[in-house]
Amino acid sequence: MPTTTIAEFMEQDHDRLDEIFNRFHTIKKQDAQTARLLFQELKTGLHRHIRWEEEILFPVFEAQAEMARDHGPTGVMRNEHRQIKDLLEQIQAKVAEGDLTTEEAEEGLLQVLTAHNVKEEKILYPWIDTCVSDEERASLLARMGN
Repeated sequence: MPTTTIAEFMEQDHDRLDEIFNRFHTIKKQDAQTARLLFQELKTGLHRHIRWEEEILFPVFEAQAEMARDHGPTGVMRNEHRQIKDLLEQIQAKVAEGDLTTEEAEEGLLQVLTAHNVKEEKILYPWIDTCVSDEERASLLARMGN
């Protein structure tokens, strides 16, 4: 069944990314090669998800709410995106060196992602779904590859 709302589509991507993160964390002590591949998949997926938000969804929210790009909820989300990217880079640097002792950065990433995803899933995505027409929603989803 095709996804019909922004909230459903983005929450499914959150769940997919969470699963990859969990698999990376679980397997890294048993299989370093698979862990490296999983981390790369996670990093690529999070960067894509952030692009969808910042380039496709946030501009719609900002236009509808008549708010400046760096203020309000999307300003907070963009700041958290920078934190997510920084933590990904910290983990990537260690993984690239073959060092999979990334627990501190992983814990930081988990904390930021958990709070971030709740705000998006409870506030931002449902708000976007209610403020756009069915045609606009379909267009947004098409631009994100649904």
